[in-house]
Amino acid sequence: MTIAACVVTYNPDIKILSKMINILNRSRISIILVDNNSRDKNFFNIIRNVNILIHLEKNFGLGKAYNICCKVSKELGIEWLLFLDQDSLPSEPFNINEVIEKLGYYKGLYNKTAIISINSNISTKIDSINDDFYLAKYIVGSGMIVRNDICDRYKFLENLFLYSIDIEYCTRLRRSGYYILAYKKQMLEYKLGESSKKYRRRLPKYITQILSKLTKKDLTSYPFYSNPIRYYLMLRNNMYLLIRRRIELSYSKYLLFFVLYLYESLGLKETLKYVLRAIRHGFIGDLDNDNKRIFNLD
Repeated sequence: MTIAACVVTYNPDIKILSKMINILNRSRISIILVDNNSRDKNFFNIIRNVNILIHLEKNFGLGKAYNICCKVSKELGIEWLLFLDQDSLPSEPFNINEVIEKLGYYKGLYNKTAIISINSNISTKIDSINDDFYLAKYIVGSGMIVRNDICDRYKFLENLFLYSIDIEYCTRLRRSGYYILAYKKQMLEYKLGESSKKYRRRLPKYITQILSKLTKKDLTSYPFYSNPIRYYLMLRNNMYLLIRRRIELSYSKYLLFFVLYLYESLGLKETLKYVLRAIRHGFIGDLDNDNKRIFNLD
């Protein structure tokens, strides 16, 4: 099987990115790097060991970059495409071919499988189906291996820009009859957010303490991002998808947490402003125009 890695960058940490590329090179995996118009272009002089480097004139987000990778890899005859965030590190020794080889051991499973995740710890697993794989409901984008014929027929939603692209994609493929699998061996060092922080404001702390007792899960921490617009995109995108039934209704339980993330970061007044904006744009569906205003894409 031929496998290539798709790495999308935007103002990356050079040390982490260099380490990732070195690991992929040692594993003899072809690398397609798509840069979303990073401010500092000097890293192009450092990142030399990639097979294809595509520099976009604007920050078009993950969905468009993913689709570009799919198009390029198809032209190269690549059969499977591994997607990696710019700050995710494959665990060494890294042998991505073993995942596809083991999938081939199970007759009837290979052709029904659209995605395999090597980021099993973050996957929403449904059941263990054999010694090597879980059947999954959702996986995160970093660490997913997508069959290129699937990637070619089912495009990633570009107007979501950054968040819930993977959730919508998994939902669409499962509804089309394909399997989403998670490889049982974790093969990726991955973290949600820049770090994890405890809620400090009174209301989020109180609500999450109650929910933690009810669910018997520790919900008193949240994924921290220095730019709170990320939380707005989480809320807006999921409202957009839920209204159009492009993700399952059960996913609506996360809307409360996205609001709490905003409140923790911005306080009540700004949170109300962003919630109303998310409702408006999520209902109307003019995500492209909203993205242009947020990311200065004009």
